[in-house]
Amino acid sequence: MSTEVDRRKLEILKAIVTDYIMTGEPVGSRTLEKKYKLGISSATIRNEMADLEELGYLDQLHSSSGRVPSAKGYRMYIDKLMTLESLSPDEVRFIKDKIITMAAFEMDKIMKQTAMMLSELTNLAVIAKKPSLSKAHVKNIQLIQVEKNTILAVIMVDHGSITHKLIKLNHTPEPEVLTNICNLLNLKLKDMTIEDINLHIVNSLKNDLEGYDELFLSILSAVYDSLNEEASEDQYFVDGTSKILNYPEFSDINKMKDFLGLLEQPELLFHDMEDLDEEMMITLGDELALPEAKDFTIITTSYRINDENVGTINLIGPRRLDYQKVVSIINNVKKELKKKLNEEDVNDGG
Repeated sequence: MSTEVDRRKLEILKAIVTDYIMTGEPVGSRTLEKKYKLGISSATIRNEMADLEELGYLDQLHSSSGRVPSAKGYRMYIDKLMTLESLSPDEVRFIKDKIITMAAFEMDKIMKQTAMMLSELTNLAVIAKKPSLSKAHVKNIQLIQVEKNTILAVIMVDHGSITHKLIKLNHTPEPEVLTNICNLLNLKLKDMTIEDINLHIVNSLKNDLEGYDELFLSILSAVYDSLNEEASEDQYFVDGTSKILNYPEFSDINKMKDFLGLLEQPELLFHDMEDLDEEMMITLGDELALPEAKDFTIITTSYRINDENVGTINLIGPRRLDYQKVVSIINNVKKELKKKLNEEDVNDGG
């Protein structure tokens, strides 16, 4: 038997994966002959299925049953065979309406709302990773006196992420001094990342504020610490976990335990999207070095503004998944979200 998978075998494999995704039942040759107009006899289909099984693309659960796709079969289907669906007008309108109403300029809220929308549309669990501030650029700093000897520093970075920190001082600064420090920080630090704020920058700022060293250093230290804490801390948002219960594959308590185990270590699910050419990756559980992920599919997608990754979302579901539909939904959401993010980036002067 040739190890080559010819066009006829690929057509049969596609039909088997399609049918199994729809029904959840092993697929036999008679079913394929009746439903998919392959133009060949049931006996020929049976022979081709036996070859596909020997090549590792199909599994047979019982000797008397039909076949189901193996991990290798799903991989071939995902990479070469699936054709994306068009969304219904209602689905397209739902996505547009949701995105239009999302919180303007607040990237962490937009990512959370996007994750919730994807979970609702796909019936999958989602884990969203909040954008890191390690490479974020400072856009604006505000210093607000909230009470005697206490200042609130509010730092906005690109794409609308906001962090803040309360600063305790030995004495209350004069309003004009606070304004001068605030203006200077904005002048010197605007468009810098946390990695750019080095000793040279600090000394330059100190020279411009001679006489207010202690006050200035307290404020600058708080601003730096606030950005650094946010940059070093991965934050995740999880939604749709109950949706997994609706899939018959996960009525097994052990599989549910595996799923909950994945949610407890979300950092292991995230690919480094910055090193990938594509903005979406479909990973079968067998392809991960995580035993508890073996029965799952993980779809990782990133969202970008001006080629910079501003957020990553993982969708988690069973291996038997309507990939065509899910990928079409993700692509549509990405397209509409990109419009919104880039419009806001332009409007914000980015």
